[in-house]
Amino acid sequence: MTLRPVVEFRSGFPDDTVEDDDEIVQWPGRNVAEFLKVTLESLGYRVSEPVHAHEHGWELDIWRGQKRLWLQVSVLDAEECYLTAENKTSWLWPDVKVFRTFLSELQHILEAESRFSPIGWYPRGGPTRGVDPAAGPFEV
Repeated sequence: MTLRPVVEFRSGFPDDTVEDDDEIVQWPGRNVAEFLKVTLESLGYRVSEPVHAHEHGWELDIWRGQKRLWLQVSVLDAEECYLTAENKTSWLWPDVKVFRTFLSELQHILEAESRFSPIGWYPRGGPTRGVDPAAGPFEV
């Protein structure tokens, strides 16, 4: 089974970019990260406050018990947004079951919220030439 931990979507969330006269002070996507934080917490996950990762977007550290996961929200514009999930449970023997459950729950969250549309799932590394998006995070 191939896991597809990268999600491409269009965002129906308002642009929350903060700029000063010369540059972007706060990159977009914080509102997406905050929505995911609240929704994941309602499912029993412990989630950090969104961490500003500048041009990379926003990061969330997520725990299921002692098992750590990571999610990055990258909003290039309303038409091109990405979520990248990583299994940080262990560098030597990662807990694949926890990660698969997380991806499945993330899929349900995204499909239930109309502001994420359309949704395409990709293997690690994201969209590349010749790789079509899948409807979900798992491919047999």
